[in-house]
Amino acid sequence: MTSTVECRRLAVSLNGSLLLPETTFTATAPGLIALTGSNGTGKTTLLKTLAGRQLPSAGECLIDGEAPYEFAPAFRASVASLIDTPPMARDMTLLEQLALVQVSWGSDEGTAFRAAEDLLNQLTIPELGERFPYELSAGQLQLFAVALTLSRPFGFLLLDEPERHLDTDRVQVLLGLLESRVQSGALVITATHRAEIVERAEQTIHLERPSEPE
Repeated sequence: MTSTVECRRLAVSLNGSLLLPETTFTATAPGLIALTGSNGTGKTTLLKTLAGRQLPSAGECLIDGEAPYEFAPAFRASVASLIDTPPMARDMTLLEQLALVQVSWGSDEGTAFRAAEDLLNQLTIPELGERFPYELSAGQLQLFAVALTLSRPFGFLLLDEPERHLDTDRVQVLLGLLESRVQSGALVITATHRAEIVERAEQTIHLERPSEPE
C-alpha cells in the first residue's frame, strides 16, 4: 500500500515548453486529495508523472521513497490510474469486461462476476451490465471507465477529472465510492473542476498557469 507521496520542486518541460511549473507537496495515505487549477496548468502532466509515465525535467517525485516507474511490478501492483480513456472491448459486455479485470488480478470467475455486479450497483447502473460500450451515452461511458479503474486492487489512485460528463447526482455517487476507498486505506489524488469534490477533500493542491518566458 502506498503511504506517502513527496514532490519537491518538481517541474516538467517538453520541447522548450513548460508543462508543469515547480510544484512541491506531500500527501499521506489515507486521504482524498483534490488537484485544482485552470486548463493548461499541468494537472494531467503531474498525474502522468506520479503514474510513472512522464519523467520530470527538474526536481523529484518520490512514492514511498522511490521514483515512480510504471514498469516496476510492485509499483504497477499498487498504483491505478484513470488519466486516458481505458481500453474497452467492443464485443464484450460491461459485466464481462469488469469481471475480466478482476480475474487478471487474481480473482476466480465467480468472485469476479459478483464483484463486477456489486460495482455496477454502487455506481447505480446495474441495468447496463449486459450492454456493450458502443450502446452507452457519454456519461455512462465515463462511469464505465471509472468502474474499470476501480475493479483492480490499488493503494494509490490517480484520476483526471473523473466527473466529466456526469450530472450532479452521479458526481455524488462517484464521491461516495472514492471516499469508501479512502476509508479502506487508499490515497486518492484527483484532478477536478467540481467544487463539491474540492470541499470533501482533505487536501488541495492548486496549480498556477506556467509563466511565459520573457
